[in-house]
Amino acid sequence: MGVLQRFERRLEGMVGLAFARLFKGKVHPAEIAKALTREADEQRSVLGEGRVLAPNVYDVRLGRADFDNLAEWSEQLAAELADMVAEHVGAEGYQLFGEVQVRLELDESLPTGVFEVGSHVADPARPGSRVDAVPVGTGMPPPPGEGVPPLPPLRARMATDTGRQHPSSVVGRAGSNPGVTHVLVVDGPGTRHELTTGRNVIGRGTDADIRLPDTGVSRKHVDVVLDGGIAHVEDLGSTNGTLVNGRRITRQALADGDVIRIGHSVLVYRQDGT
Repeated sequence: MGVLQRFERRLEGMVGLAFARLFKGKVHPAEIAKALTREADEQRSVLGEGRVLAPNVYDVRLGRADFDNLAEWSEQLAAELADMVAEHVGAEGYQLFGEVQVRLELDESLPTGVFEVGSHVADPARPGSRVDAVPVGTGMPPPPGEGVPPLPPLRARMATDTGRQHPSSVVGRAGSNPGVTHVLVVDGPGTRHELTTGRNVIGRGTDADIRLPDTGVSRKHVDVVLDGGIAHVEDLGSTNGTLVNGRRITRQALADGDVIRIGHSVLVYRQDGT
């Protein structure tokens, strides 16, 4: 079971039977979780001696409706999200300055269902500080007296670096593994729909391959095309659009754990057997 799947199991235990109703049309914690792992990967920085540093402070900005919707579980949810990010960081072999912090913040300018994620490295010895590091790929160390102070001893890793791949490359790996099953799981009822090679149209209409009884979903809303072991999601000119991990898309490749939101429905893409 992957990092995101374990988080979702804990989330279900947290909110109980209110799970499906609670997030209808609003930001889903699984979307936040996926966005945070992506943020850790995209904002990691190269240090000396082959070390890679990930941010340890993450800010999640939510509009009023979403912020209030999560208020009852905000502290527990932030802690679970922090644990999930730390688990992901450890599995990727990144390092941290201190414990991961996830902060849920109110941003009145954001509409319902939309959120933003930011991150930075903070030195625990200097509360409120920000540490500048070198982006991956620059190959340049920070100037003398600037940038990242000495790291703490290397922490135990949850997985070896050998053969690790980042989320952006996970889908490509499925093409060489005939044992992989591609599945869409509908949040709430937990209904599983196995994808077939070719087109898998999702919508409210009777001619959709996967039907969703959701008034916010168009008759033919989105298509998930499976070809060569790689799945792509493509919006079919829907009225309300398609979000993947909180971002509006037209067409995008899917990675295991990606969260698709259409209308009031949330679907999670899974690669079983990887």
